[in-house]
Amino acid sequence: MSEVKGDRFLTLYESARPLIIAYALRRAASREDAADAVAEIFEIAWRRLDDVPAGHDGILWLYVTARYVLANQGRRLRRRQEITTRLGEELRGIELHEESPDEEGVFMQRSFRALSPDERELLMLAGWEGLNAADMGRVLGCSPTAARIRLHRARTRLKAEMVGTTTREKRSVAARHEQDSGDLTSGNPEEVLEQ
Repeated sequence: MSEVKGDRFLTLYESARPLIIAYALRRAASREDAADAVAEIFEIAWRRLDDVPAGHDGILWLYVTARYVLANQGRRLRRRQEITTRLGEELRGIELHEESPDEEGVFMQRSFRALSPDERELLMLAGWEGLNAADMGRVLGCSPTAARIRLHRARTRLKAEMVGTTTREKRSVAARHEQDSGDLTSGNPEEVLEQ
């Protein structure tokens, strides 16, 4: 970047920024959309700085650019809303047959939730999506070998968590049993029967 180009852009940015921000805020759907638009407008101005006229005409050039950027942003937003509405209608027609988990299902959910998000994602890609190591590698941005190794580690961790959960639950059941038994043996029999 030449110093002259940088200085020219900085001058344009400093003089036009408040005007372009106000323009975008008055026209965008939200403050966030306005901020995105302003960033895109000045990014375009940087790339096409040779096309931006000097002085007041430069600010007018930015207004024209802002008009196009905001129009494009509005079209994208409308398309996104249309797609969201269409998908919502399609999903309303799909019935999910989810049964209440039994004791084993609850146990599996606890073990699964104890894993890290990355480990859960690997197991879901392999189990629910049915992806092989090469496909998992593409989704995760790693080699098939790395995906295979990570999947192996996630499965090992899940098994360890299941064993740990089983052990904890057995201890919990034993402790409750001891507590219940202790209640029956303590105090006099009439008090226990009244309870």
